[in-house]
Amino acid sequence: MSILSTFLWKNRQLRHQIYLLRARYHLAASGFATGLGASAWLLHGLVRSLRPQTCVEIGSATGWSACHIGLALRENFAGRLYAIDPHGPTAWNDQGPIDTYPILRRNLRRCGLEDHVEIVRSTSVEAARGWTRPVDFLFIDGDHSYPGVKGDWDLFSPFLTDFGIAVFHDTTWERRGPNRPDMGVPRFVEELRRKGHPVITIDRDCGLSLVQNRVGGLPLVPE
Repeated sequence: MSILSTFLWKNRQLRHQIYLLRARYHLAASGFATGLGASAWLLHGLVRSLRPQTCVEIGSATGWSACHIGLALRENFAGRLYAIDPHGPTAWNDQGPIDTYPILRRNLRRCGLEDHVEIVRSTSVEAARGWTRPVDFLFIDGDHSYPGVKGDWDLFSPFLTDFGIAVFHDTTWERRGPNRPDMGVPRFVEELRRKGHPVITIDRDCGLSLVQNRVGGLPLVPE
């Protein structure tokens, strides 16, 4: 690499990092109503290291997780998040406004992430119709009932790439959260674990579990 090329590359990186301060300031200063908390940075770190081309998020609300994933994609200079949420009343809405669509749009705009996040205002069932793209990173945080979370997994897990990762939120709810008889996420992810899917759980913010879609895991030595 020539001296000029090195200078231009470093200059581009510097301008890029300065611009990203805007997004980081907004995330630090804004009062998002979300139970995901600081665990959103785990999503950010995974996306930074995985460098996925296609991410799917089910359950966006006001955009706390979407902004962290979108920020990582922007830092990677590549990739796109499809943020799926009907933005209407459900049994699983966070505190605050029911119609979160305009808030999500505003937060993405303030963070400068519109080019990396596509809002899909629909249910996961509607969004899955005709879906054909391989998925490298899947975040499931929508309908937390057992049929809801199982349905989201069944709809999109077939599209996960070999080393693709699915992340579920609220997987330790029954250990850490208030009693909710309709909570189905821990039970469903435990079923995946017992079937042999690799599962790693982080016990923060009611639990994030990383799951691969291959029973027994993907062999590290070719079979």
